[in-house]
Amino acid sequence: LLIIGVIVLLGLILVSDFYKDRQIKNSEEASQLYQELLISKSSDFKRITGIADDLMNSYPQTPYASRAQILYVKNIIKNDNKSEDITERLEWAAKNSNEPSIQSLAYFYLGLNFLDLGQFESSLKYAEKIQTKGFLAFKYDLMGDIFVKKGDLDNAKVNYEKAIESLSNQGDYARVIEYKLQNI
Repeated sequence: LLIIGVIVLLGLILVSDFYKDRQIKNSEEASQLYQELLISKSSDFKRITGIADDLMNSYPQTPYASRAQILYVKNIIKNDNKSEDITERLEWAAKNSNEPSIQSLAYFYLGLNFLDLGQFESSLKYAEKIQTKGFLAFKYDLMGDIFVKKGDLDNAKVNYEKAIESLSNQGDYARVIEYKLQNI
């Protein structure tokens, strides 16, 4: 029994080491792909799409996969490209990320996307999901924009004031929001 116990213990140690090595290798490969994405030219849309797809499909448990989807969407927005899978990618990133800041960023971009499409209730739903302290100004600014578009200026003012408050009334971003507030 002692020999069998030792053999089982050694087997468990070997399996555990193999699993850890595999995880490290996957993380290294995902990191390398993510680095390639970061240095890719924003005009090389096909390459960026391929890397984002590869990270999402082959390395979904790594933090790089969700981050890659955010970069993919930012590239689409920056270059005024059109893509029908923005919502799917952002929802995937929010659902699969272990990082609250990446989840909040995905919700923010989802809110912006639906605001741009004129779907105010969907935009508001995603804005309300933003919980990370560092993204509260973005949340309230987005909610203010939604309420302005809906014609609810009282709620817009309240949210713009919350955005300014969460920024401690500092910086250029706070001044932009103050300008929005003054123009209501």
